[in-house]
Amino acid sequence: MKFFSIASLGLLLVVATAFPNSVTRNKPTRASSEKTAGQISYLIKEVFEMRKELCKNDETRIKSHVAVSENNLNLPKMTEKDGCFQTGYNRDNCLVRITSGLLEFQVYLRYIRNKFQESKNRDRAEHVQFSSKDLIEILKQEVKDPSKIVFPSPTANINLLAKLESQNDWQKVMTMQLNLSKFEDFLAVPKA
Repeated sequence: MKFFSIASLGLLLVVATAFPNSVTRNKPTRASSEKTAGQISYLIKEVFEMRKELCKNDETRIKSHVAVSENNLNLPKMTEKDGCFQTGYNRDNCLVRITSGLLEFQVYLRYIRNKFQESKNRDRAEHVQFSSKDLIEILKQEVKDPSKIVFPSPTANINLLAKLESQNDWQKVMTMQLNLSKFEDFLAVPKA
């Protein structure tokens, strides 16, 4: 189901690039749209694998959102005003929101990478973080007005990391699970 959403986003990006417009600056290409969709699909697959490993394949835990009420994190999510849904689609607003959201998720991805003990999982988490940074750079080039991209405050990120570190072990695992789940949901760009 989530891959359908990614395929839809990729198709919307490809279709949007097929028609000429009056703005030539940062004009997207079919290749960059396909690369974007491929990068997003790859990230979703890797995040799902990390969630499975984190929960040792326990389906109940994989689907659990218990930690939502416990940690009060303000994780990025899509809303209709972001222009990423099928109804009301606005390519530039959507690209700005995805880019800003990916930037917001960087602190969580860094936290997750630092928490994985096994080298295989740490390597996967590191690769997901770096791949999402690559995706940010691709998307930045396609945004018409890069000044609309919201960059997280370094001070806020330091405070957030301190808050995350202060949790007990169970809360840390649940927070990692929640962050990965919400990151996967964010990348899936659900349709209205």
